[in-house]
Amino acid sequence: HPATKPGRAATAARERAGHRVLPAVPMRVVGAATLAGSLVGTGRALLFRRGDEPSANHEPLVTGARTYRQELRNFQNVQYFGNFHIGGQEISGIFDTGSFELLVRSTRCDHCAHPTAPYDRTKSKTYTKNGTVAKHVYGSGPCISMQGYDNVTVGPMVSNNQSFWEIIRHQIQALDSAKFAAIVGIGPNFAYGNTDKTLLMSFGVTEFSVCLKRGHGESGYLTWGPTVPETYKNAHYAKARVLGKHHWVSKMQDVTFGPLTQAKMPFTPCTGTGCAVIIDSGTSLIAAPGLALQQLSKQIEPIMEDCSNLHLLPTLRFVIDGTEFTLPPKAYVMRVVGHKTEEADSIWDVLFFKPKVRKVHMCMPAFMQIDMNSQLGPVWIMGMPFFRYYHTTFDRTTKEMHFARAGKDCTPQPFEKGGTQLVSLDSDLEEGPMDMEPEAMVPPSLSSQIDTSVQSIDSECLVPARAVARYRQPPGWHSRARELLRDVG
Repeated sequence: HPATKPGRAATAARERAGHRVLPAVPMRVVGAATLAGSLVGTGRALLFRRGDEPSANHEPLVTGARTYRQELRNFQNVQYFGNFHIGGQEISGIFDTGSFELLVRSTRCDHCAHPTAPYDRTKSKTYTKNGTVAKHVYGSGPCISMQGYDNVTVGPMVSNNQSFWEIIRHQIQALDSAKFAAIVGIGPNFAYGNTDKTLLMSFGVTEFSVCLKRGHGESGYLTWGPTVPETYKNAHYAKARVLGKHHWVSKMQDVTFGPLTQAKMPFTPCTGTGCAVIIDSGTSLIAAPGLALQQLSKQIEPIMEDCSNLHLLPTLRFVIDGTEFTLPPKAYVMRVVGHKTEEADSIWDVLFFKPKVRKVHMCMPAFMQIDMNSQLGPVWIMGMPFFRYYHTTFDRTTKEMHFARAGKDCTPQPFEKGGTQLVSLDSDLEEGPMDMEPEAMVPPSLSSQIDTSVQSIDSECLVPARAVARYRQPPGWHSRARELLRDVG
């Protein structure tokens, strides 16, 4: 309704002054079919009562009317995605703490499969061309993209003239069948060699949280803005320093299936000088060095294909920046579902404990292999399984990550050392582990803008899909390892 719109002169003045202009939200009736088809159906602003002390039932008391909670829809327990608008077009995307830029699958990519609607610049009234062509490399393969600017909206937050990249050509297998058409980077800083503001910077968001519910097919949440008062967070959350400039990375030690008192025993990863751990919402599983996974395999009995010994498996323990964390068996065991495949080159090759014979409805450890090094040591990635048990808050201002126990509906609950409360939460072990489809899994992204000198789009810019899938370290990983080394060094 015209009465709900701010005056154009006032809006222009605020924009010139550098303020974000939030659009008025008129009341409207949304049909059931629209809600059913929406990828983000219940994103909403959160208003909480004031107070600094936890309530009797440990419900955190949250303040700040500028907080926005966005639902992340779940596909096969390996893709969590939400909606945003760019150029007035609704696009579904993965919100990825492991990368920095905003990349969208575009109609410029004439050879791309488009399982969901791509971005179309010709339908936008606010698109501005930049024309810079770059090559981005992700864990699942490289892509060629072109930079542009357009208005981006997430819930009530608006960024006008936001820098983004249109995918022109790619070899990212997951994109050909994914439920998302964009990778929305929410890393802590600028991309390498880039001074264009990230979406977090443009929105003025310095703190956000990610949590995924534990039930099969259940959604997760990305909360833009604070979820609890600082006093509550300092008293009831665990804390880890962010030691990298470009990644949400900290120090990890003593990864073991036994008690931490035995962590110095042989076959224990991350002893001594320790490892680097990246907390990454865009990776489907836990990723670790091949040597570390071999060491862990010596600490645990074989997992039965029918998951009949799930209740006998030990708790996974590890220390992040001095605090002990635990994950129960349901977090690190998956049941493979989907169609039987005989393809030699696929996401199966990223799985470390891949079976000799591929079956459906088979239980196996939920680990991916990643071999990268840094000055903090070998790199681990805590992906989606971690967020099902730990409500994780990322703070760009203090350069810290804060961890609470993930309660019902992803409500943050006080962090308790020792982790016994997480095991008790998995009283539904009789339901079995998470069902996951390997072809839908998202490998570690850790994107980097590695080449802005690409002048033309040709086949030599890309690596064939078979070559990417055949090796555990796809082309570009050594480049990202060097960048990560500089980052955490």
